[in-house]
Amino acid sequence: MSKEQEILELLAVSPKLVGSKQVSRGLSEGTIRCVIVAEDAELALRRKVAAAAESAGVPVLYAPSMAWLGRAAGIEVGAAAVGLTARED
Repeated sequence: MSKEQEILELLAVSPKLVGSKQVSRGLSEGTIRCVIVAEDAELALRRKVAAAAESAGVPVLYAPSMAWLGRAAGIEVGAAAVGLTARED
């Protein structure tokens, strides 16, 4: 399975937070289980989100672009980051 296909499947079945501010907030609150960052997002933002995820023990996946990630997350604009929230089973 390709990296993109894996991300699409995760996004299809998981509740999510879209945008770097929402993802950062979710990481600080401990509600995110995986972060997806667009490879073409601003370098400082990618580093900040990845560092926050690493310190929270959350895995980081990389999407090919902001436009691709936004479409995959179901929005009409690009997204720098998407956080998959912990499922409430």
